[in-house]
Parts: sequence; structure tokens; C-alpha cells
Amino acid sequence: MTRRIPRPTPPPEEEALSQEEAVQRHADGDHSPEVLAALNLAAWDAFHAPWEPTLTEPTMADEPLEPAPLPDPALPRPLTLDLLQTWADKAGYSAFQHPNRGLLVDFRYGLAADRCVELRARISGKGEDILLLQLCPDRRVPPQDFTRALRLCNDWNQEYRWPRASVEQEYRSARSKDEEDPAPEVQVAREATHSGRLVLDFQVRFSEGIHPAGLEAILDDVVSTSWDFWRLAQDKWGL
Repeated sequence: MTRRIPRPTPPPEEEALSQEEAVQRHADGDHSPEVLAALNLAAWDAFHAPWEPTLTEPTMADEPLEPAPLPDPALPRPLTLDLLQTWADKAGYSAFQHPNRGLLVDFRYGLAADRCVELRARISGKGEDILLLQLCPDRRVPPQDFTRALRLCNDWNQEYRWPRASVEQEYRSARSKDEEDPAPEVQVAREATHSGRLVLDFQVRFSEGIHPAGLEAILDDVVSTSWDFWRLAQDKWGL
């Protein structure tokens, strides 16, 4: 263990000498205590060991580091998953951050619900400033109800605009980009034998950032409006 050598104690302020004055007086033969103390202090400041603290270098014992300032809540902030997580925590939702799929929120079954809905919130775009939201239930749309589900989505989109409703057919979305579209007769056969699911999606770009309260209001509105759609699908359309 290296023994720390204490820094020499400077003389009182009214008796302190400048380095130049102390050197001149010492050259003239003045070896008084105040001259030697001033020279000792100057030598310490100029030649102390690298591991010794300096006058402009605070130590952990002398000056603890101040915490980083908190962001101003009145200013817009860049869109991040942490902002989405904060919203989910405030709302009391059970959320999970997936490394590739963004923030996942599972809404459990309720007394008035016949389906379990998952919310996927993801940040996209070259500037990481586009918010993508998708809500989908675990309830399937059987092939014989596919046309009726399309009519439901069309009626909803004409009246509400957002979040946008669609019927997702997984055999389409699972196809790779390089794979060619199936022949018309094959597509008709698949629609007649493959189930689908209702999906709501919403996206908006925040190129200048977003106020946290504004982001939370948007997320609350999307979730609230989505439940209007699920109730409509269940009560009026039987889907």
C-alpha cells in the first residue's frame, strides 16, 4: 500500500508569499519559516507524485461527485424505450422489453373481455423517431368469417381512421421477401383453409422529440380506442 504524503499546510493568508517573492527572498539569504513554507508549498504543487491529488483535482473524500442533472420535464425528449416503459409502469401494466420486438404488454382476460390482447410498441426509422404500435388478440378469425372480418375493418377505418384495423393472414406475413406470390387459385384455397386474426396498428413520427405527458396521452388513447374495437367485434360482428 502506498503511503499518501500530506500536502504541506500553507501559511495564513495574511502572511502567504507569492512564489516569485519567496524565491527572491531566499536568494537574498532569507531562510525564515514563512519563506521556507512558501517554497515548500510551491515545490509540492509543481513536483508532487502523479497519484497525489492536486488543487484542481477533487478527491472522493474531499468533494463527492454531483449526480447528473435530471432532464427538464417541460422540454421534449427523444423517443426511447425507457419513455414507453415509464408509461407502462405508471399505468400498472406488466411490460417486457424484447431486444428485437420492442416493448410488449399483455392485457389479461377481464370479466367483459373474451380475448387476451398484446400490445407491441416499437421504435423504428433511420433517426429512431417513429413510434409503431400494434395490438392483436389471441382470438382467431376462422376462414368462414374472413369476409365478415374485412367488412368490420372497412367500416372501422372509414369512421375512426386510427388505429387502423386489418385482418392479418399469417401465411402472407410469414412469406419471405424473395418468395413469389402464390397463384390465384392457391391463394383462394389458403384463404378458405387458414384462419387469421384482427390487428390494430398505429404509427407516428416524432422528429423533434415528444413531451412525456403527450406520449402517455397518445398511448392511453390508442389502448382505450382499441377496446372499443374489440367490443364492437364481439358484440356486433361476433368475431
